[in-house]
Amino acid sequence: MATARFGSIKNHKGVDLIDAVLAPLFVAATLAMSGIGTIGIDNPITFYMSDALYSASGTEITWGFAIAMIAVGIAWFSNEAREWDDFSQEQAALVTGMVVMNVATALVPAVNDAMNGYWYAGLLLVMLNGAGYYLLAYY
Repeated sequence: MATARFGSIKNHKGVDLIDAVLAPLFVAATLAMSGIGTIGIDNPITFYMSDALYSASGTEITWGFAIAMIAVGIAWFSNEAREWDDFSQEQAALVTGMVVMNVATALVPAVNDAMNGYWYAGLLLVMLNGAGYYLLAYY
């Protein structure tokens, strides 16, 4: 009979509780950033992840971007892999590509327009973010 231990939120051999709690927020933020989904609430306050925190000259920092970057930062610092040597070349390229695409979506108007205009570009961002977050959460 298998028993579970609930004494620790840190798992050194896989995904831990911190990453499991942040994963749905990260996915929701990614869907909002990619233009595929609209994530938000209307009552008692109106809050959407696509709402802008800062907007100037075509650059738009949204709640989705802020939540996604905070989740990536927490996943990076709460897990064992803090050095690039812990990843293979392909894994390091995937994590770097995830961060670059997220930043480009927020800061480069042409990339943001592509994400919102073409569903397959948004789907690429969702898949890249899913794979990158999994690598950060697992290591």
